[in-house]
This record gives sequence, C-alpha cells and structure tokens, in this order.
Amino acid sequence: MNELDVLKKHLGDVDNMGVFKAKQICSQISDANDFIGALQVLDIALKKIHTSLSQRIDESLDDMQKRTLDADASSIIQNCSFMGTALFDNVFSIYVRKQNFEFEIANPLLVLEKSDYNGVLAYIEDKREEISNILVDVTMAITLGLDFSNAGVFEEKQTQKFDLKNIFATK
Repeated sequence: MNELDVLKKHLGDVDNMGVFKAKQICSQISDANDFIGALQVLDIALKKIHTSLSQRIDESLDDMQKRTLDADASSIIQNCSFMGTALFDNVFSIYVRKQNFEFEIANPLLVLEKSDYNGVLAYIEDKREEISNILVDVTMAITLGLDFSNAGVFEEKQTQKFDLKNIFATK
C-alpha cells in the first residue's frame, strides 16, 4: 500500500472532497452576488421613486401631473424585479461567513396610509441608507473572509488596513 492509498483510507477520496468544497464556495458566491444584485436594483428603483415623489410634492403641479408621477412611482414598484422575483414586499437574507444579512422592504407607497409624501420620502431615504450599509458589510465579510495573509495584504498596526498594492505579490 502506497502513501496515497493510506491517505485516502484515513481522509477519504481527496479529489471528491476538493470538488465538493469548490462547488460549495461557488454556490455561496453566487448567492452573495444575487443578494448584492437585488439590493443594487432596489437602490436604483428607490432612487427613481424618490425623484418622482420629490417632484410630486411641488405645489405648482396640477392634479394630472401629480397623478402621472404617482403612476410612475407605482409602475416602478410593480415592475421592480431581479431574476424573476419581485423585490418590493419581500425579505432577503444571506449567510456570509456564518454571518446573517437580512433586508426587508415594503411597498413605500403603503406609508401613505399613516403619513404623507414626506413620510414616504423619509422611508425611502432610510431604506437606501440601510442598503448602502448592508452592501458595505457584505463586502467586508466576503473580503475579510478571504485569506490574503500570505500575499502581504494586511499591515499590522493599531488596526488592520488593506494594502492593495501587495495583493498579487508573491513571496
């Protein structure tokens, strides 16, 4: 019995373990990409809705112009989707490096039931800020989960900093 057979006996088939791990990592990256993509689409839609509703608040507009802007905002909400999934009135979550990231968004126009258009705009601004923060956090979780220590990416000081010049350096 050679050394490879002994290793296989104790560790199992190394090739199969490597293939499974690679597929698992690719699946996690795909899920993170989908999560990030959905949030980016939502952010763009929220920006368009915010612009439309900000114009609607203008006192000089007549009722027809206001209804048109309302219809535009409603259309954006109804047609906002990512990979066939409606994005409004939905909850999105993903695990990255054993950390859960979750984002929930309701139809912003439902805020009108309890508030005015300024309340809707405030809700949209809050959700856009939340999206921005989640995107940063997910990016950091993915980036910090990668082991670049052998490539000299981190500099040890009081805090860790990225030294992107050394990311592809070989030692």
